[in-house]
Amino acid sequence: MLQSLRRLFRREPTETAAERAEWIGRTVRAVAAPLQSQMLAQLAQSGRRSFEAAETPAWVASWPTTVGAINEDLERQLPTLRDRSRNLARNNEWAARWLLQLEDNLLGAQGVRLQVRLPLVTRPDTQDTAANAALESAWDRFCARGACEVSGLMSWREVEAQAIASLARDGELLYRLRPGVGPFGFAIQMLPATLLDVGLNREHQGRRIRMGIEIDDDGRRVAYWLLAAKAGDAPGVGSLTGRHVRIPAAEIRHCYLADEIGQLRGIPWLAVGARRLWMAHQFEEAAAVASTNSAQRLGFFVSPSGDAPPGFADQIISSVLDAARAAGKVLSPEEIQQLTDAAEKHATTMPGTFDTLPQGYDFRQWESPWPNIEAAEYVKSQIRGWSGARGASYVTVGNDLEAVNYSSARVGILDEREHYKVLQGKLIGWLHQEVFAAWLPYAVLATPGLRATRLADYLRFSTWRPRRWAGIDPVKEAAAAETELRLGLTSRSRLILERGEDPEQIAAERAEDDRLFGPLPDAAAASQPMSGDDEPPAKAPARGQMVAVVGA
Repeated sequence: MLQSLRRLFRREPTETAAERAEWIGRTVRAVAAPLQSQMLAQLAQSGRRSFEAAETPAWVASWPTTVGAINEDLERQLPTLRDRSRNLARNNEWAARWLLQLEDNLLGAQGVRLQVRLPLVTRPDTQDTAANAALESAWDRFCARGACEVSGLMSWREVEAQAIASLARDGELLYRLRPGVGPFGFAIQMLPATLLDVGLNREHQGRRIRMGIEIDDDGRRVAYWLLAAKAGDAPGVGSLTGRHVRIPAAEIRHCYLADEIGQLRGIPWLAVGARRLWMAHQFEEAAAVASTNSAQRLGFFVSPSGDAPPGFADQIISSVLDAARAAGKVLSPEEIQQLTDAAEKHATTMPGTFDTLPQGYDFRQWESPWPNIEAAEYVKSQIRGWSGARGASYVTVGNDLEAVNYSSARVGILDEREHYKVLQGKLIGWLHQEVFAAWLPYAVLATPGLRATRLADYLRFSTWRPRRWAGIDPVKEAAAAETELRLGLTSRSRLILERGEDPEQIAAERAEDDRLFGPLPDAAAASQPMSGDDEPPAKAPARGQMVAVVGA
């Protein structure tokens, strides 16, 4: 067969070039037609049987089709995510704005407050006001500066703020329970998430250590391996370099948002969409520099020699020599010559000035069709996308109320507040309930009027009142609440709790106001019996009842 082909190609051609080209084209079409039909059939069949997102045409070739396990990605990338998130928190205005909004909305001015509603043992329908007040007062003393945290530098409100900041910047809240410390014999120690060594992966006594966490086969935490460091030092500084401290899991609380099953470490909240913030910051900085240079530079002079304008270098040299004399320095001839060479090449870039181009050089401005949108619109687009990943509205993060009306503000803010309520619940479960449960036995022993036999009841009937927000339209919302009260759809206690207030405290204050100032006029009128001449107010007609309307 091969020899036949060789003899065929060695024969002299008996057809013209045009005939050969026509034959090649006809053959290609004949071969391609059935192949094309077959490919179209396969594509149509795959379109009926597969997901569009699973296909990889040329225009989505850069879209990854495989994603590694969450713990593998975190082991490699968590330090970078954390460092970049911290950089944004320190240097980016939009990230700083969101962090302020996060603390303000989750905590408010007073933080998350404790409310105890313990009933009497003998009368379950009556509140044990003495025990409630004693326990709430003990918690207030624990929350004071110097009592709740081992260093004595933070109050509980500051601990709450540090917890939120750690979750946002590092993605994790890490603290240690410390019995035997403080006025109550118990305190907590706030720990930076960087102490939990993400690079520690090995075996210990038949159990696995993954990213600094010792776990058993069920995934239950057994211990935490922290980088040894003294207060005020970075991990690994000094004589403890390279060593770890193993702390039992019962003493450590490690909290984070787990996006996937089996996830061992948290992802910084600032990380998702962080590239948008960085690019917006770079864009704004470049635009500001370009605008400043454009405003200052009027044009260029081209001199025959390429030197600076006469007298300009002398002014620079004279000013530098004056500064040297004022500092007590004497410049050598070589330094003066270097200064002269630098001054002659110096570009002014001062407002309202012209600079000099060297001889033989021309200046051409860089022109690009991008960006083809306004700078403000570009930044707004980036901030809007990043805000969406935070569960926040662009109006609050971007501090842009220019085009906001009542309806749009209400929709955005109410949706945002629902997300803040979710985060409040998580923070309470991670921090407040855990610390309160660990502190409570010590508080019962240290507080007169509290009994150890009711420890379970104290824990059961203790609730938390996080910050709530004023209504967008208080008049309309008050009218709606009044209607719900009249229809029996809610209670005054529930309405007060939804505002983040204490119903018992408000009731006591109202009673005290009535004693001091007398009842309110409407309350006094409602309590007065009607005289014989007074007519009762007309009742609304029942449903379906005919009402006669008489014209004038």
